[in-house]
Amino acid sequence: MNKVVSIRLSDDMLNTTNKLISFKIVNSRTDAINYIMEHGINNVNNVIKKKEKTQELLEKYLKEGLPELPAGLSEKSILERE
Repeated sequence: MNKVVSIRLSDDMLNTTNKLISFKIVNSRTDAINYIMEHGINNVNNVIKKKEKTQELLEKYLKEGLPELPAGLSEKSILERE
């Protein structure tokens, strides 16, 4: 059975929980707090940084298009790396 506990969060922790929700890593603040407790704040901050970088690249590529592949990089070598 789950119990309800009221807690006060710092602004940084609240921002972290909101980012977890906005990146759709979790569905609610309760899930965000549980996720942070399970994975640790440092790991969670690393996950958020990766998501932010991915979002930046996506927006850049949508705006500017995908970058050109180097001439020596064939489709076959790309598939071999996957």
